[in-house]
Amino acid sequence: MKKRKPSIKSLETVSLDEAQAYLEHAGGDELDAAYALAWDRNRLDGAMAAPDDAEVHHALFLLCRVLGKSAPSFDEMRVELRRRVAA
Repeated sequence: MKKRKPSIKSLETVSLDEAQAYLEHAGGDELDAAYALAWDRNRLDGAMAAPDDAEVHHALFLLCRVLGKSAPSFDEMRVELRRRVAA
């Protein structure tokens, strides 16, 4: 059973509980969790546009930072995003 989709409360920070909720909702996939987080950050900012690569990378950075991990480089993330789109 899938849990309810998480939602952040701030554009600036992500709490450990929020990060874990996004990861759990994404089945442990950090990039999927970052994409969902980037969508929610855009929504909080009043934008309804899909997040661009820079926004997704920033969300991934926020998730990784709160989890005590190193985020992949922007280029590594873009390669993985394109690989997923092509699959």
